[in-house]
Amino acid sequence: MLKLRAKDFDVMKEHAEREFPHECCGVIIGDFSDKTKTEVRPCANIQNELNEKYPDKYTRSADTGYFIDPKELHKAMMDASKQKLDIIGFYHSHPNHDPYWSAEDNRAAMWEGTGEPLYPDASHVVISVYDGKVKGASVFKWAESEKKFLQHNVEL
Repeated sequence: MLKLRAKDFDVMKEHAEREFPHECCGVIIGDFSDKTKTEVRPCANIQNELNEKYPDKYTRSADTGYFIDPKELHKAMMDASKQKLDIIGFYHSHPNHDPYWSAEDNRAAMWEGTGEPLYPDASHVVISVYDGKVKGASVFKWAESEKKFLQHNVEL
């Protein structure tokens, strides 16, 4: 189960509201067993740039999709490694939609064509934002036994 401090969730909420009507995205660095060692890293969503450059491959805009800037993801991974921490989660928002696990969320979280998640131990927080205000959030985690992401509670 993902363990977060209230201030961690506040960072995600502020990011989601700031980026509305676009999807926000970010990384959660931490220790799987110690919620005092978490750090939420808001990242740039480069979905619009990809859509402009490669519209046949990246058909969605940032209103309905996200792609974490690879340089920022790499930096988060390197920083986590230096601190002997892990990537324990990711987050993104659903502008004007509920916080559900979509087919697109599932596709983005998986190794293409393998049926296996990119980060099997990481949780995924989906934040619902309506009219610029966060209305709720859900957490999804890979269930190896069921070979799919299932909704879980977040511990704040």
